[in-house]
Amino acid sequence: MSRGGKRFRKYRTYGVFRERKIRTKIRVRLFLLLLFCVVLSLEVGYLTNKSAEQEKREEERVLTAELAGYLQLLSFSPAETRAWLLTDMGTYLTGADVDLILDFLELDSFAETLHAEVSFEDEEELSRRKWCVIYEEMAEYLGMSDQVQVVTIQYLGMLADENRVMADSGNYDCDPASVNFVYGETYEVYISGNLLLGLRAGTEEAEADGTASEEPDMFIEVSVPDTVRVLLTQDNNESVYRDNVRIKGSQPLQISGGDHTYEADADDVTECASLMDEWEVNELVAEASEDGKICVVNEEGSAVSSWYRGSFHLYRNESGIWIVNEADLEEYLYGVVPGEMPESFAGEALKAQAVCARTYACYLVAKSGYAEYNADINDTTDCQVYLPSKENEKAAAAVEATRGMVLEYQGFLATIYYFSTSCGYTSGMEVWQAAEIPYLTGISLLSGADAYVAVSGEENDENGNEGALSSEEDGEEAGVDFDSFLRDTEVDAYDASSRYFRWEAKLDMASAQEEVKQALAAEQKKGSSKVALSDSAGETLIDTDGLGEYVTMSVAERNSSGVVTDLRIIFAGGFADVCHENTIRTILGLAMTELTDKNGDSVYTLDMLPSAAISLDCANDGTCRVYGGGLGHGIGMSQYGADGMARAGKSCEEILEKFFPGTEIGGVE
Repeated sequence: MSRGGKRFRKYRTYGVFRERKIRTKIRVRLFLLLLFCVVLSLEVGYLTNKSAEQEKREEERVLTAELAGYLQLLSFSPAETRAWLLTDMGTYLTGADVDLILDFLELDSFAETLHAEVSFEDEEELSRRKWCVIYEEMAEYLGMSDQVQVVTIQYLGMLADENRVMADSGNYDCDPASVNFVYGETYEVYISGNLLLGLRAGTEEAEADGTASEEPDMFIEVSVPDTVRVLLTQDNNESVYRDNVRIKGSQPLQISGGDHTYEADADDVTECASLMDEWEVNELVAEASEDGKICVVNEEGSAVSSWYRGSFHLYRNESGIWIVNEADLEEYLYGVVPGEMPESFAGEALKAQAVCARTYACYLVAKSGYAEYNADINDTTDCQVYLPSKENEKAAAAVEATRGMVLEYQGFLATIYYFSTSCGYTSGMEVWQAAEIPYLTGISLLSGADAYVAVSGEENDENGNEGALSSEEDGEEAGVDFDSFLRDTEVDAYDASSRYFRWEAKLDMASAQEEVKQALAAEQKKGSSKVALSDSAGETLIDTDGLGEYVTMSVAERNSSGVVTDLRIIFAGGFADVCHENTIRTILGLAMTELTDKNGDSVYTLDMLPSAAISLDCANDGTCRVYGGGLGHGIGMSQYGADGMARAGKSCEEILEKFFPGTEIGGVE
């Protein structure tokens, strides 16, 4: 027992020792493995951070293409900047490029001062922060700094004609090729009046300076103001500033400024600049008595503007005088509704337009996008066209019948869009590559028998809302053949009375291929998601140099309403995917040689396709026939569709519910 017990104890001791040895080896190996992972993680993190830093540095650089926007401050058109300056520059702005600009402007003395204050080398790719310092110094030297403001905007895309930026604070004119913004992001930008010049130093840099603004409020509380202040520019070629302003009233005018008051008889002409000089003030207020109106006149006393209700506020600074018309909100809409919808339209359609216009006006007042002018909005398509000269009884009756009414969604003001004509279906925000808005989705405007077209074996509901369109290329899921649908001039739809309900265009893509490639390159250079360039193998191209000759084009993808969301333009060496409705319309417009409406009448007023609801017939000689439907972006309310619904017996409330499902009419006190 004792011997056996010793042997057992020996074996047990050896086993324990062996087990401990194995455990130690495992621990060492685990430790080494862990150490390796830590080192690898640090290395990956270093490389990732390095890559992120590199990307950040690239984002902070300034594309020379952006100069076409910045230099609009100096009264150079974007086309002039591209022709005179950008041809001698590379992709990114360098110190040598700045010297080239200063030399071109003959600012030799400023150049010496600038180099003494801001250090930069010829080959240095300038950071945006450094460029902004130079830009602001140049504006100050030229005496133009008072014309430049810095505002913070949330980018909400481009407007339909692609020469205005949509933002939470209003709409701004711009050079589209100079703007490279991401939908929903917030930016600090330079503006001059209502012209967006360019991006200021990035958000992080602004925060370091303590100048960053809070994120804009995307949920606007429902509030219907009594009055609205409108910056007047229509009579001044949409320019804000004037050297002098002469006014008169249909009734006696009471004009005040500072401690002074003056009464002008009806039809007496008052020169406001002289009165400001005499009273030593830079602000006047003019009001007509007995519900009279005010207008702007020339030296002979003849009216050169509409006659306006309410009062005129006139302001002056070094740039000149500007006019703000303060009017009752409802009376303001008297001049907006007829500017947006013909008097011939049915009353219920005009009511729907009035509610939409009031909703949008309330949104603009809440955002105060024209605060630098002591105004809420302006009188152009940047906001809403305001033309009191077009006032009529039907429009005024529609405004009064809906007095105070706005569209709400879940207790907040709804986002409102409207356009001229649909192809039979409206679209959602995807045609702008934008985030979905629940009540801005594609709906059917087919009527009569066409409202019950079978789709994927199912019928539409009574409003045709399930009648989505798709191409036969979609296979088993296909419903209506969209190519045939757009070529059918007998479709029964609420929009069918519009001359643009169906149209045809002829394109010569082969002859216009250089202009087309330039437009594609401009979008690609901005890093825009609207255009993607690929070689024949599908690999990404950074420019259009390798595309070669134009071959043909096709519809690669369309949304459920049939609007093309990916137009593929095919070249000998690759292809371009154009994925934004307005970009498609603009680029194909470069090749358009003829456009006819549904009646066969020629159209000479459009230089872009009326819509992106299109079907193509491309020939081997580089020409193409386009069959299309509708006019405009297709989001929100179709104005001709609203008129058709009203004539079919639909009420204002039914029209608005159709176009903005889920919203409610509110705002009435």
